[in-house]
Amino acid sequence: DQMIDRAAGFAVDQPAFTAFIERRSRRDDGEELFIREGSTAHIPIIGVLTAEPDFFFDLFGGGSAVYGDVVAAINQAELDEGITDIVLEIDSPGGEVAGFLRTAQAIAGTVKPVEAQVTDLAASAAFGLAAQAGRIIVDTTMAMVGSVGIATTVFVSDSRVVITSTEAPDKRPDVTTEKGVAAVKRELDAIHAEFAGVIASGRGVSVAEVNADFGRGALVIANDALQAGMIDGIGSMSARGLGDDPLPTNTEGRAMNREELQAKHPEVYAAIHGDGVTVGIAKERDRVTAHVKAGAATGAGTVACRNILEGTDFGSQTSQAEYLTAGLNKGEADNRLADDAVADGLTSAKTKSAVGDSKADEKAVTTAVFAEVRENLGLEAGV
Repeated sequence: DQMIDRAAGFAVDQPAFTAFIERRSRRDDGEELFIREGSTAHIPIIGVLTAEPDFFFDLFGGGSAVYGDVVAAINQAELDEGITDIVLEIDSPGGEVAGFLRTAQAIAGTVKPVEAQVTDLAASAAFGLAAQAGRIIVDTTMAMVGSVGIATTVFVSDSRVVITSTEAPDKRPDVTTEKGVAAVKRELDAIHAEFAGVIASGRGVSVAEVNADFGRGALVIANDALQAGMIDGIGSMSARGLGDDPLPTNTEGRAMNREELQAKHPEVYAAIHGDGVTVGIAKERDRVTAHVKAGAATGAGTVACRNILEGTDFGSQTSQAEYLTAGLNKGEADNRLADDAVADGLTSAKTKSAVGDSKADEKAVTTAVFAEVRENLGLEAGV
C-alpha cells in the first residue's frame, strides 16, 4: 500500500545528502510557502508524503512532499490577510504514517475555506489529507482516489535470526508463522482504525461507511468515488475561486479536430506539434535517466531496463516499490558483508578496496542497463 515505512536500503553520498538537507531547510525571511493567485493560496502536495525531506526521491526525480512544509504553508496562509481561501493541489500516492495526523489536523482546523484539487491521484495518506478539506474535486474521470488502509513490508532472510526478551515476544514477530502475522496485523489494525476515523470525520460519514464503501483498500476511479461520497465533483476547478459560479460552457461553437486545425491553421498546428515533441523528449529523457539511476543505486538493473522498455512512469507505485525492495535487499546484503568483514578482521585498506569495488559494480550496472536498453530499442552504441 502507499502508507509505507521508511528504511535505509543503500549507501548515499554523504556530502550530497548534507547539501540536500541544507537546501531543503534553508528559508529566506518572508518567503511564501504557497503559490498566490489573487486571494487564493495554492499549496502543492505532490509526490510521496514524508516526515522529513527524502534524499532518495529528490535524487531520482520521484518527488516528495514534506508534511511539515504543508503545515507551515497552511499556517502562513491562515495568517495572511490577503488570502481568503486555500487550495490543496494534490497528486500523490500517499506516504508515511509519521506526520500524517498533525497535518490532517492542521487542514481540518483552518478557518478559511479549503478545497482539495486532485490532478491524477490522491491515495492513502494523500486521500486522508484531501478528506479534511471542505470539498474534493478531481480533474478528470480518469483520476483515482482511495487506497484507504495500512500496510507494511517485512523482509525475511534465512540467514538472520532475531531473538526477543521473554516478555516481549511480539517485538519482532516471526512473520513466517500465523501467530507472527497476527501480531503484525494487530498493529496495522490499530493504526487503520485511527486513519479511517480521520477520513470519516473529514467526510462527515461513519468509520463503518469508510471501511465498507471507500474501496476497502483499493483505488477508486472518479465516477465510482463520486457515487460513494469520496469526492464532491469532477472537473478542473483551478480557474475559479471557491465562491464563483460554475465555469461557462461554449455552446455556440464547435472544437476543431486535429485534421481541421492542421488544414486551417498550419502554422499554429506546427508550433503546437513542435512544442509537444520537445516536451515529450525532455520528459522521456528524465524518465529513462531516473530509472537507470535507481536501478544502479539499488542493484535492480534488470528491473530498471524492463520499466524503461515498458514505458513505466518512474513515479508509479509499482516501480517505486520495486526499487525500495531492491534497495532494502541490497542493504541487507551490504550489512552482511560488513558484518563478515568485521568478523574476519579486515584491515582499513581492504575495506576501502571493497567499497571501491562496490562503486565500480554500480557503474557497471548503469552501463549494462543502458546497453540493454539500446539493444532492445535497436539503437546504435553511443546514441
